[in-house]
This record gives sequence, C-alpha cells and structure tokens, in this order.
Amino acid sequence: MSCRRRDPRAHRQRGQASLEWLAVVALVATALGLGAALAQADAVGRRVTREMARAICLVGDGDCRRDQEPCVVGSQAVAQGLTVDLAVIRLGEDELGLVEQRSDGTFAVTVEDGIAGGLQATGGVGASFHVGKLGVSVGGEVAAALVARRGRGRTWIVGSLAEARRILSAGGDGRPPDATSGDGAWASSLSGAASAGVGGESFTLAQAGITYDKSVGWRVDRATGHRTAYVQASSSASVAAGGGVLGLAQEAGGELYAVEHDAAGRPVDLRVIAAGAFGGSRDLPAVVQPVAGLLAASAGAEDRVFEVTGHLDLTDAGNLAAARALLDAIAGRRATAAPSQALRRRLDERGTVQARVLATSAEATGAGGQVALELAKLGAEARIERTSRRLLAATSRGLDEQWVTRTDCVA
Repeated sequence: MSCRRRDPRAHRQRGQASLEWLAVVALVATALGLGAALAQADAVGRRVTREMARAICLVGDGDCRRDQEPCVVGSQAVAQGLTVDLAVIRLGEDELGLVEQRSDGTFAVTVEDGIAGGLQATGGVGASFHVGKLGVSVGGEVAAALVARRGRGRTWIVGSLAEARRILSAGGDGRPPDATSGDGAWASSLSGAASAGVGGESFTLAQAGITYDKSVGWRVDRATGHRTAYVQASSSASVAAGGGVLGLAQEAGGELYAVEHDAAGRPVDLRVIAAGAFGGSRDLPAVVQPVAGLLAASAGAEDRVFEVTGHLDLTDAGNLAAARALLDAIAGRRATAAPSQALRRRLDERGTVQARVLATSAEATGAGGQVALELAKLGAEARIERTSRRLLAATSRGLDEQWVTRTDCVA
C-alpha cells in the first residue's frame, strides 16, 4: 500500500481560503448594513459581531481570546509583616495569602513571602533669637528613605473554596504550583518642611515632598510554559505653603506594562494595566469613558476601585514591530518603559480592553514602639492587614471594537 505525502502548501491554501471567505462574509454584511445594525441593535448583535471578528483572528492563527479570560469576582487577602528600625537601617519581612474566586468556578490561591531592607535618615537645622520678651524661631527638617523589597510567590488553581483554604492555612500544597512568580520593588522618598515660631506658638511655612516607586517581576505558567515579565514605575510630587491653607500639588501615576512569551520564547501578548480609586466616571482612563455608564455600580459603604487592562496581539507582525521599543525596555527592566504614541494608537485600534469596578474594604491591626535618638531611631512594628474585594461591574471591548457587558462575571 502506498502512502501519499501531505503537501504543506495545501494547509496554507485552505487556511488562506478560509480567511478570504470570512473576509468576504464580513464585507457583504457591512455592505448590506448588517454589521452596523447588529452593533447597534442590542447585546446579542454585539456578541455576533465579536464572534465574527474572533473567527477571522483564529483563522489567521492569532492570539484571539484575551477578552474571554475568567474574571476575578471576589478575593480575600491576609498580609502580615514585621518591620524593625535599627538606627538608619530598616529591615522587614512579610507574608501574603490570597484567595481569588473566578467566574469559571475555580479559585486561585497565592502564597507569597517577601523581605525588605533600606535606609532612612532625618536631619534638621534651626535658629532662634529674642527681642525683649518676644522669642522668634525658624527651622527646617529633611527626611529621606530608600527601601527595596524582593518577593517570591506560588499559585495553585483549585476547584473549591475548601481546598483553597486548606492550601492557604498550610502555607502551600504538596503538589507543584500551577504558576510561580517573583518581584522586586524599590521606593525612595525625600521630604522637607520649614516652620517658624513666635512667642509660644508655631506654624508651618512650607512643606514639600517627592516619591518614586519602581517594581519589576515575572510569572511562569507551568501548564503552558508561558512566561510574563512586567515593569511599573510611578512618581509623585507635592508642594504646600502656609500649612495647607494654600497649596499646590502635582501627582503622576504609572501604568504597568507586561509582555507574555510562549514556551518557545515568542512574544504573544502585550498587556497595559491601569488601576486606581474610583469615585466617579472622571477617574476612569480615557479608553473607558465612552462606556463609563456600564461601570457606575454602587458599593454602599465600601470604597470602589477600577482596573482597566488592554491587550495587544503580538503574533501580528505589525503589532510586534510597533511594540518593539517597549518590549526592549521591559526586558531591560528600565523605569522609562512607556508606549509610544504610535503604539498607543495601535492599542486603541487593534487591542482588546477589559474594565472592572470592584468594592474594596480593608482593616488592619498592629502594635509597635520606637525610641527616638538624636540622629536616628530604634523601633519595631508588627502588622496584620485583611483586604476583601468583590466585583461590581465588568465590560470588555473585543476585536470588533464593540463594548459588551461581561454577564459571565456579574449578574
């Protein structure tokens, strides 16, 4: 019996034909006005256009399902740490236990350990003089700190809350974790204040401060072999005069940039994440403003936070070329990593976006003490913080550029 060899060109031709056929279907639908009608009709229509766009992406062997990833619908975290101040040296150790309930019915359990160390110093100058019985004094103080932290984490995906709690209480599991991670963070700050006193009363003349934070990290998925690297940097500066009666403040936050590589080392996904406190639609990033109403859920007495994640398919050659400079910055762990304007336009035109609003609450307990010396201080503090979050609203924008409420995540 003879065996005929398979022509590899036949698969490519069939794939090309399928892609061309889907493109023709989409073109005809658009010409007939069906695409626009479906997009505007209702949620069912928007889901149809999304599946059509995804089908074309899949035929082209793209990274097409980021908007279908499970949502975290609720989480509970417990963090505990011990910090010791010895003269100008600060040392610390912390542990984190996190359980996340996901929309597909599974639970992600993360156990992380970290150590921190750094330097801190405070200095000041002052002068005083007397005119008769009236005493006048002026002075200033400057404080500086530099703290670094390194952490290692393990994550397991389990099918029940009981199993998640068992792993958390044991500080891990007997089987290998489904994902491992590591991170490093650096934080520096410099602040100063000037004060004056007349008679027995004192008041602040001015105060200013600047902070800079940077974090880098990685995560490896054991099942797929995919590795994700990320970098984030943020800074803030503030100046206030007259003890806060008249003040000027300037703050700048930072996005988190991450790139995911497959097991062969090929970049497959670029991720841009923005998060912050949510008091109203004005706090949301510009990309979400057109559908801010879909995220206007009440949290009662709890605080609200937002999380917005954009994805760009790096298996597309044009996307990869536009993202190359940012990928190099992430690989080099450079704090200056930021998308160019051209890349941001491509993210807006070709990327998918997931937006969430969550209710959050936290409570902390702790005890400590310190002794202030002339040049430094000695002290220690133990602290336990419990944080809970629950998903209030979620929406996503697919490859068809239409926004759809994630009904699989919230009712």
